[in-house]
Amino acid sequence: MKKLFLVFALTMLGLGQTFAQLDSEDFRFFNHLNAGISLGTDGIGIEVAAPLTYNFAVRTGFTIMPKFKYKKGINVGKDPAFLSHPDDQNVDVEGKLNMADFKLLFDYYPFKKSSFHVTAGAYIGKSKVVTVQNANAFIKEDSWGSKGLELGTGANTYTIVSDERTGNIQAEAKTNSFKPYLGIGFGRAVSKGRFGIQFDLGVQFWGSPEVWANINSVNEETGLLETKYQKIDKDRIVTESKDKGYKDFKDAIKTIDKIGVYPVLTLRINGRIF
Repeated sequence: MKKLFLVFALTMLGLGQTFAQLDSEDFRFFNHLNAGISLGTDGIGIEVAAPLTYNFAVRTGFTIMPKFKYKKGINVGKDPAFLSHPDDQNVDVEGKLNMADFKLLFDYYPFKKSSFHVTAGAYIGKSKVVTVQNANAFIKEDSWGSKGLELGTGANTYTIVSDERTGNIQAEAKTNSFKPYLGIGFGRAVSKGRFGIQFDLGVQFWGSPEVWANINSVNEETGLLETKYQKIDKDRIVTESKDKGYKDFKDAIKTIDKIGVYPVLTLRINGRIF
């Protein structure tokens, strides 16, 4: 009986090693291709994936974020010379996401019997991730290109100038175009069966985001006003205790300056093509 059990155990061990070898050989360098769709905080995406070895896979694809909008009311000043209507001192400012990226990611599966993986790679795309502009026109047409949202006064004049063609005031939050990514997850990029599910949690490294706009400021060398597309200096924004609009604007810029990483939570459904 002991001999029979020993023969059975050795036979099962041999079959297990054979199946494990076949399983490993099923994931060779680009011998399969999976395609999938993803949904997450990086947007809606499409991906293709292929194995490099049993422990490594490569993914590439494209993600785009729907252009969600957010409105906030601020006070634009008390100078009636350029306002279309007296009530235009308070206007709605609209923020809009503008994210679209190509991505290249490498998955490492450290455990033989688990789909747990560590992922490293990068997202490459638009540097202007958020656009902010007034939702309703409030500047007289003859002041387009010269007047706008005044952030400073007197010798420290600092104004986001309106567009000379539309009269809109616009500012943009900019990050690095190249955004390294690091994350973990479960599920295989190249499924063992016909279909598979992959879940990932990670972060994009944005660097130091900045807010840029067409600024009308005093040239320190010439003492003259000039308009230039440049980074907004939050320390030069004048904030009065009674002017909540400017305070909200300054606080928003301070918040953007602190966003160095962007969390990415993604669910991906994929299917094997061959």
